[in-house]
Amino acid sequence: MIRSHLIVVDEFASAAESLRVTPVQERRSSAYLTKYEMVRVLGERARQTVNGSSVFLSSRSRVNERSALELAERCSDPYSSSVDPIFIAKMDLLQGRISMIVQRTWPNGKIENIPVSELLIDKTMLNMQA
Repeated sequence: MIRSHLIVVDEFASAAESLRVTPVQERRSSAYLTKYEMVRVLGERARQTVNGSSVFLSSRSRVNERSALELAERCSDPYSSSVDPIFIAKMDLLQGRISMIVQRTWPNGKIENIPVSELLIDKTMLNMQA
């Protein structure tokens, strides 16, 4: 059984500085984000959003960065999905904007560090119905 942990990469430090990312050729584990890893990633990103971290908004012309508080203040409907932290986390995950690393440990002690942005996502598990 593979154990998996989530490592949050500091905004100011790159993933390479924090950990040695396992090259694709050396990885033995699945290329997909498991449902348990996905839940942990979404929960952590939603917590970051609630605590006021930056939210990336994609528009047709450019990418804007706003704080979650500014986004909520400009929204006329407080129950809109655009201010729901889980919905925002799901959008960030789909767009590959989450700077976290999944650390998978094999029973023999081998450790794989894989950035979340490099893992494949089963979109049906996200349940993105509006």
